[in-house]
Formats: sequence, structure tokens, C-alpha cells
Amino acid sequence: EHPHITEDLLRQVYKNRKACFIQFILHILGIKTLKSFPETVSEAFDQFIGQHTHLSSRQLEFLNLLKGFIIEREKVEKKDLINAPFTVIHPQGIRGVFSPAEINEILQLTEQLAA
Repeated sequence: EHPHITEDLLRQVYKNRKACFIQFILHILGIKTLKSFPETVSEAFDQFIGQHTHLSSRQLEFLNLLKGFIIEREKVEKKDLINAPFTVIHPQGIRGVFSPAEINEILQLTEQLAA
């Protein structure tokens, strides 16, 4: 039996569900490094936190929880952010921790990562 290499199989092996076939080829040939989904998510959150130096410890805790949630589930919906596990940090979830403007920024971040 001949193994068939598919884009889906490569996505599983390299833990990157958004990469396309050409990105895998470039990585395999050593031309361009392909980051795993967890690395991509972690870097995006680090960058977001670096741009928002005014965040409180509770907000940082929420973002860390959100990062882990996205890495684990590879998706997040707006309604998830007002339910467990986010209600552990505040009973209203994201609404109790961030302003509406900050929530919009966080939603943009999550859409880029886990759309």
C-alpha cells in the first residue's frame, strides 16, 4: 500500500491547520520555516500583549486562558468568551474584564488566528 500525502495529513503532522501545500514544500526544502499552530498563536498573543502595556493582571490572566483555549480547540466563537472557562475569571466573562473597544481588538485577534 502506498501512503498518500495530503494537505490534511501535512497539517496534522506539522500542527498547522491553516498552512497550504506550497508552505509545506518550502518548509521541507528548508527555504522557509513553518511555525506550528501553537507557536503562531503564542507569538500573536505575545505581540498583542506587547502592544497593550496597560493590561491588568486579571486581563493578562484572561488572555493567557484564551490563548490556551485557542491552542487546544483551534477555534473560538464570540459566545465562548462569556461562558466557562472564562467565567472563572469574571462571572460575565470577557465583558467583565475588558472595555467594548478592547473586546473588539481581542475579537479581531481571535478571528485572525482561529477563523
